[in-house]
Amino acid sequence: MSETATASAQSAKSPKYVKPPRVRAGKTSIDQASFYMLRLYRTNLEIRFRSIDEAALQNDNQRKIYASVGQMLKSPLTCERGNDWDDIYKTERLLALLLTGPELRQEIRQRLHELSSENPGEADSLRPEYDALVKTAGDADGAASDGVLRAFLLRVLEAIHWSMRKKYLARPIRKEATKNILYCLLVAFILLIVPYVYLNIDFNGEPPTTSIVLASAGHATDGASIPAPSATHHEGLSKWWSMFALWTALTAGLLGAFFSRLITVQRQWASMTLEDVFLHRELSYSLLRAGVGVCGALIVYFFLQSGIVDGALFPKFSEIAIQWVPPPDGALPMTFVSPSKALALLTFWCFLAGFSEALVPSILSNAERQLGDAATARKTS
Repeated sequence: MSETATASAQSAKSPKYVKPPRVRAGKTSIDQASFYMLRLYRTNLEIRFRSIDEAALQNDNQRKIYASVGQMLKSPLTCERGNDWDDIYKTERLLALLLTGPELRQEIRQRLHELSSENPGEADSLRPEYDALVKTAGDADGAASDGVLRAFLLRVLEAIHWSMRKKYLARPIRKEATKNILYCLLVAFILLIVPYVYLNIDFNGEPPTTSIVLASAGHATDGASIPAPSATHHEGLSKWWSMFALWTALTAGLLGAFFSRLITVQRQWASMTLEDVFLHRELSYSLLRAGVGVCGALIVYFFLQSGIVDGALFPKFSEIAIQWVPPPDGALPMTFVSPSKALALLTFWCFLAGFSEALVPSILSNAERQLGDAATARKTS
């Protein structure tokens, strides 16, 4: 046996058991879970390392790698999640350089399957390349084909490790982004319901006999005039209640925009790039989306008030009101306020305008096309 092989055999002895350091008090449950998973991951690598026959190594470079892996597996854990996991990933990639023949091909297939769960898009792009390499490797000698396949396996492992590392980096950012969006969502929700709460501040339990009509006087979608609300509706109402319909439209759009951001963070976080992950943490990005939602709700508000569309699904502004709902006979003496059907429809459409980024552009595109067709027809006539 050569001196190099002897030195490799001595340095690659089974690593001695090193008592792992205890997780310090004050560590979070995530830190503890990461530490125990790290121990299990490292144990699996030690078993795989011992299953490699040093005599079957093909060259001195593999023997040096074998010795280096043995030394790395002897080092104790430091309870530093980032550094320890990076060392484990490095050890795993070095172990991949020691595989040959059927074991190498089996490892690639297994790792591609693992990558498909971590990053399906990357796995789909690498799988056809592997099939082409297998066909090419059949015409080459064993050493050359193994070298090409080991290089491919390294690419697969790097993709897996990057996806896992991104999850680790994105977890606290996702938590912060979700918290910011929830705060904004709560503010939008309070702004939407505050008029209903305010109406009950001075309520003495004896509702008026009519609804509180809050539509602007003198305007109706059918061309008929609406009499201005009189004192019999509700004495003491401020003139600012004439802005209630517009207030409802804008706050509903704001609520829809933040709700859309929350759904995006929940469903699409795994497929986002690291740059997008950091971008969603910024409050300015959420406010930008909120501005788009409010503008969309304002456009829908004027679109519905214009009377271009009509039907049971669209609100009539002459019927926008807050209704007093008295209790039925025999029930507890509870009277509450409720939006009319028209007000509920207005709230729904404006919420949808803030939630959907495609609704308002679709409305504007259709209006632009109809305006162009009308202009063309007028020139032709």
